[in-house]
Amino acid sequence: MKENDASATAAHRERLISHGGDAEGELAPLLESIKARLRLAGDLPGATVEQQIGMLEALSGLDMGRFLLRNRGLNAYWTHRAVTHLPGDAEAKGMSAFEQRFYETLPAVLATRERFGIFRAQLQALLKPELTLASVPSGWMGELLLLDHGPHPDVRLIGIDLDQQALDGAAVLAEERGLTARVSLRREDAWNMSLKGEVDVLASNGLNIYEPDEARVTALYASFFDALKPGGTLVTSFLTPPPTLSPDSPWDMAQIDQQALGFQFLMFVRIIDVKWSAFRTHAETRAQLEAAGFGEIRFIDDRARMFPTVVARKPA
Repeated sequence: MKENDASATAAHRERLISHGGDAEGELAPLLESIKARLRLAGDLPGATVEQQIGMLEALSGLDMGRFLLRNRGLNAYWTHRAVTHLPGDAEAKGMSAFEQRFYETLPAVLATRERFGIFRAQLQALLKPELTLASVPSGWMGELLLLDHGPHPDVRLIGIDLDQQALDGAAVLAEERGLTARVSLRREDAWNMSLKGEVDVLASNGLNIYEPDEARVTALYASFFDALKPGGTLVTSFLTPPPTLSPDSPWDMAQIDQQALGFQFLMFVRIIDVKWSAFRTHAETRAQLEAAGFGEIRFIDDRARMFPTVVARKPA
């Protein structure tokens, strides 16, 4: 397993857009700052300031909660835990009631896990002998490493990520899956990859949702386009806007638990102020992919239409 680690750790850390927060800083000043912000904002219907502060304190008592509060986003480890969590397994994992509510009821988490399943189904169907597949950003590479590789022992897997901890996690998972010999890990920027026309299938999730600049997202898709061989396939995803933000929201509210949605708003928006807030419609995503050169674009929605998967091809 080889890795390109030419750039300095600090420089890479500064450019992480998903979870580049104050991960090592003192928690107490941060909590006091959030409490002051909540008191200034005041009560919400169904949630007084004191109830919001109670949720903050519950979050600060959990490893996952402390990471979210400090970083306002999820890293590869916490994302992998969310997408591989098995509903009903909370007790066996020793989860608190608060953690169980997070993993098993929040609409965004459910949509993320459903999206992960859709990715794996699409990628499994694309898997063929002698293919090269890449994951950018790789995270722990679960969408590739957890596939059934039995019939295809000669498939090559590439993981690209700026976060060294993500690459380390992918290396561990590859070893657990007996796939180390097939995996190459590179520490690179997704917008400036060394991959040029050498990948048959490229999977990408979780980067565009942190990037609000539309031109930057189109440039990201262009980078993916350049990495693919002619006729290659991109499997990616995007977050759609909620009805409160856009009249063009595709959300199917009949599929969403309204109580859980309210709890999610309090946690992610009111308390944590998460950074994954770059929402786009199907039409906007199609336009960006077409501008990057892709064709044969098709969408696969999750049940709530919150986190659609999109499959697109580079012309042969």
